[in-house]
Amino acid sequence: MNESRIPYKPQRHIVKTFHNAVKLCVVLSLWFNSLKAQRTDILLNNHWQTIASDSNENAYNGFEAINYNTKHWRTVNVPHNWDAYDGYRRLLHGNKHGYAWYKKIFTATKQAGKRYFLFFEGVGSYATVWLNGKQVGYHAGGRTSFTIDVTDYLIFNKPNQLAVRADHPANIKDLPWVCGGCSDERGFSEGSQPMGIFRPLHLIITNEVRIEPFGVHVWNDEKVSEKSATLNLEIRIKNYGTYSSFFRIDNKVVDNLGKIIASSSSIEHLYAKQSQTFSYTISNITNVHLWDIKNPYLYKVVTTVTENGKTIDEAVTPYGIRSIKWDRGNSNRFFLNGKPVLINGIAEYEHLLGQSHAFTNHQIASRVKTVKQLGFNAFRDAHQPHNLQYQNAWDSLGILWWTQLSAHVWYDTKAFRENFKTLLKEWVIERRNSPSVILWGLQNESKLPADFAKECTELIRSLDPTASSQRFVTTCNGGEGTDWDVPQNWTGTYGGNPNTYNEDVKRQVLIGEYGAWRTLDLHTEGGFTQNGALSEDRMTQLMETKIRLAEQVKDSAAGQFFWLLTSHDNPGRMQGGEGLRELDRIGPVNY
Repeated sequence: MNESRIPYKPQRHIVKTFHNAVKLCVVLSLWFNSLKAQRTDILLNNHWQTIASDSNENAYNGFEAINYNTKHWRTVNVPHNWDAYDGYRRLLHGNKHGYAWYKKIFTATKQAGKRYFLFFEGVGSYATVWLNGKQVGYHAGGRTSFTIDVTDYLIFNKPNQLAVRADHPANIKDLPWVCGGCSDERGFSEGSQPMGIFRPLHLIITNEVRIEPFGVHVWNDEKVSEKSATLNLEIRIKNYGTYSSFFRIDNKVVDNLGKIIASSSSIEHLYAKQSQTFSYTISNITNVHLWDIKNPYLYKVVTTVTENGKTIDEAVTPYGIRSIKWDRGNSNRFFLNGKPVLINGIAEYEHLLGQSHAFTNHQIASRVKTVKQLGFNAFRDAHQPHNLQYQNAWDSLGILWWTQLSAHVWYDTKAFRENFKTLLKEWVIERRNSPSVILWGLQNESKLPADFAKECTELIRSLDPTASSQRFVTTCNGGEGTDWDVPQNWTGTYGGNPNTYNEDVKRQVLIGEYGAWRTLDLHTEGGFTQNGALSEDRMTQLMETKIRLAEQVKDSAAGQFFWLLTSHDNPGRMQGGEGLRELDRIGPVNY
């Protein structure tokens, strides 16, 4: 069962809000069966052999060879991460660094006219991939996915040996994702980084003419209403074959009852090995169900590629039609489909103490349910790209989403700049279809020079036509060169007067972080004391005050994001006054 791509499924008491989606699944079953016939998705998550070294990158040279002995290696399933974070021993730089080697045996059945691809959702920090002893791919940066065509390297109907080396050396200078202990400004790259194959891996089998990964791009401008809407589509297709191909592309917009409400069709051509993006406009959409936080209505855009009357590929893209507007300088409010919404958001690291970033779908679902059940209507990635299962959840549940690329790191080298832009492009393409995305976060507490941030902002605009016109490109608590540097507000925690928070929210429009320290099980009596003990009561009183004051000015502000849903390790940062006893002081952790 392909559990890694299953859309998020809410609990029973939430299911009733999605009853129309069930009807759609029934009506679309023939389309999905057709898709299954044209595409096969096989998870390669189980029964890996792995070993790691802290420093010797040559310790297992030649491990990719077919006859290499892995008898004494550890057997694991992916997602897997070698970093259990030894910083809990109170090390300033406790993130695990080094090299991890992985091997797996699998078989593949020969199918005439098919191509075979490995789709990695995440390998950190540098991935080198071999198949049957031959290097087939490389990717720098683990937080975005990558795909490798391995058709010419497979041995069909016999065991294949897949080998992956995940490099995570200390003092990385050419990626935007480095641990706090390696950061030039220690602790402020925010959090640890995974070491290993920390997200699922797939073998994808398709025909030679196929829609590329994330190759369907759908968007609408702000001129949509319940009466009418226009969708813009870009379809990226590549011909991996050795012959030219004429084919037909059909795009159908399907509602939750399974009815085709609009469509487009065209005949296209690709030479052998050629790829091209084809553009379409579907303007005859009426009686529109707009996506919003109370009714996150998702249409399906069904893209079918047909050659000689036979379906050769198909992609089903959930899409919510909606418009957003940040009315800074006027009402200072956020508008969804022309209606004001007060953002009550929360931030979260995709991180678990002792496990880092190797999340299962069940763990992601648990966190998603927590966000929903606590009553938050918005979510902020802290501060790096999250697993794509979060994306499915926010779209389905109507949670507004501030996705982010990086935090507080800058290395003035050509390699860093080029890798940063490459990974930025992958990040946007993976997420731009999501109606939940309302902000593109370029960097938290940005150290990017203004000219480079501006260059990155222009790149985002080229990839997402709604960027800046609807979705602002942001930094937070420092930075320039984007559409907006969103402020933080820690009054009552780091000085200031929390009783005037309502005026702060009106002036600052959107608060990117507000929060407070606390010590678990420490309780104090009485009201909020500015310099009092960091007790649970003090934190609760301060947070209740800020929520109440923000609600009072909801007609003059966009909202706020609470910091933080869960604790995460933060190597490199010293936490003053952490814990009451030595036993409580587990190490540099951001609460």
